[in-house]
Amino acid sequence: MDVTQVTGYLVEHKSSQAFLFIFVMVSMWLMEKSFRQEPAREKLRHTASNAVFILTALPIQLVMIALCLGVADWVTTHRLGLVYLLPGADDPWIRYGLMFVMLDLLDYVYHVTMHRVAPFWRFHLMHHTDRVVDVSTTVREHPGETVLRNLFLILWVFLCGASVGILALRQTVQTISNILSHTSFRLPGRAAGIVHWVFITPNLHQAHHHFQLPATNCNYGDIFSVWDRLFGTYLDLPRSETVFGLDTHLSGVAMRFPFRRRLKAFAEEAVTVPMKNE
Repeated sequence: MDVTQVTGYLVEHKSSQAFLFIFVMVSMWLMEKSFRQEPAREKLRHTASNAVFILTALPIQLVMIALCLGVADWVTTHRLGLVYLLPGADDPWIRYGLMFVMLDLLDYVYHVTMHRVAPFWRFHLMHHTDRVVDVSTTVREHPGETVLRNLFLILWVFLCGASVGILALRQTVQTISNILSHTSFRLPGRAAGIVHWVFITPNLHQAHHHFQLPATNCNYGDIFSVWDRLFGTYLDLPRSETVFGLDTHLSGVAMRFPFRRRLKAFAEEAVTVPMKNE
């Protein structure tokens, strides 16, 4: 089965991605519960607090991904986008391989933008205020960021000429990658040293969730870590030195926070000094 057949299957069975997401999430949650030995009540409470974000983000996601697929179909039909400036644009290595890599690079650009542009950061910081990063943190996203993330994706599709097929393929791989990178597990030293040359792992993404700069502004990669190495944002931080959350918002933020005019007007209550993640 070649890549065209794989993407064709994914497009025809869109609902399979939802089942895949649920299956991987539940499997990783159970593995965390079994191997990390976290008290069941605390883990359930933390999971429930993050699961609430699904209620606000899912309806937006469904509407906007339908719009994104419509744009992908339109640009493909009219052969618009940078990919069609290349010779052999219909070659599978270009249509799927090169486009997959390009979309990952653009996701890196999106992630950097969410951190470096103040109005966007107000939405994205909701994801970083989680004090206990585990698989449930995957869904911790402000609905405003859901809108922004999909608007960027639509822009990338329009500029690049990405097809529905490559979006289906990338979404499937991205789903698994995002879930795994948010788990509380870590690769052992030697294996991590090898895998980190190419891929983002829980080790690297946990460093990204460290509560202080400059770690917070490192390891932006979505699937591949090569972009962080290339652009100087790579950081490997030991578990013993990693503290989750944000030092500027240790007490968390409310959903209305991004819409407040003055950040300084937001009264923050300092909580206990964060403990290192053993």
